[in-house]
Amino acid sequence: MHQLYIMRHGQAHMQAPSDELRELTELGAKQVFNSARQHLSAIRFDHVFVSPYVRAQQSFAQVKAAQVAFSHVQTVSWITPDVATSAAIDELAALPGDGLKILLVCHQTFAGRLASQLCEGHEQGMQVDTGAIINIQTEVFARQCGIFQNMLVG
Repeated sequence: MHQLYIMRHGQAHMQAPSDELRELTELGAKQVFNSARQHLSAIRFDHVFVSPYVRAQQSFAQVKAAQVAFSHVQTVSWITPDVATSAAIDELAALPGDGLKILLVCHQTFAGRLASQLCEGHEQGMQVDTGAIINIQTEVFARQCGIFQNMLVG
């Protein structure tokens, strides 16, 4: 069984020249650090995928500061706020190996839609608080094949 952890970035400033450039607040950085330290530090991830948006990159910096272990990390555009979840499911399904541990550092809208798609088969989306982590277990990355384990908050 694969373990997928979907982390929403921490609280971000509301004002910026563009959505892509919004930075974490001090509280947002603490949210992610605490959540990562409490819930992810005992896991070694095979893959970490991070949104290119500044707040997600800063969140991943906090994940690293919490000493979360990983083998591969990649910044990808297929987990940004307005991208369809089908692209992410295709990318995840193409990863070789069994029993993978994967972390996505992304955004509220995407995190909620992907979790709903994997576990319930629709993109209605669930609410994901800042710095929270959704844990999904699945044998394959496909619609309605995931089992929602829990939502972890730091």
